[in-house]
Amino acid sequence: MTELVAVTSYPARLEAEIAKGFLEVNGITAEIEADDAGGVHQFPAYSFGAQIKVSKKDFEKAKKLLADK
Repeated sequence: MTELVAVTSYPARLEAEIAKGFLEVNGITAEIEADDAGGVHQFPAYSFGAQIKVSKKDFEKAKKLLADK
């Protein structure tokens, strides 16, 4: 099992989904970790946001891609 590390976070799942798709188009597998009950509670007032997680080996590349986006 590959250890995942948080590369960034967003206040809403929708923003995280867009960033995840961007990373995946660029060859980086990413996962979203959020406390929004799978999108049921998608309002920021009910959530602590959504983190994008990638493998340690992809961390630097992902961080650069997201910074340049």
